Amino acid sequence: MPSETGTIEREIFIDAPPQAVFRYLVEPQLMARWIGLCHELEPKVGGRFVVEVSRGNVARGLYTEVAPPRRVAFTWGWESQDGSLALLPAGTSLVEVELEPREGGTLLRLRHSRLPADFVQRHGERWSFYLAQLQIGAAAQAID
Repeated sequence: MPSETGTIEREIFIDAPPQAVFRYLVEPQLMARWIGLCHELEPKVGGRFVVEVSRGNVARGLYTEVAPPRRVAFTWGWESQDGSLALLPAGTSLVEVELEPREGGTLLRLRHSRLPADFVQRHGERWSFYLAQLQIGAAAQAID
């Protein structure tokens, strides 16, 4: 893997309490509303984190921290053995999500670190897209 790495940081406000937002990070049926097609989640330290983000593109890692309803962290990389995704093997990078109560909702901070420099722009764009989906989905669910 190249020695040059980068970090993505995103911050969004979600009009739902941290307890509700946290569930979207650890429950497969809720995660499916904002990212991925199939999910295998074991939200405990050392538990599996597997998401088929798009057809044939599977992100795999392990949970490194699970602290409801404030924080979740997991390693991230791709199962692919060929193509550009093979440059970020399963479990190589780290995704950290912090949830902070704010103004009747939740301030979500995402930090994705240890990414090869060539992955930063693409992963940054995708995280922005998926977090927007989370923002919409969690807020709508909170209204129901």
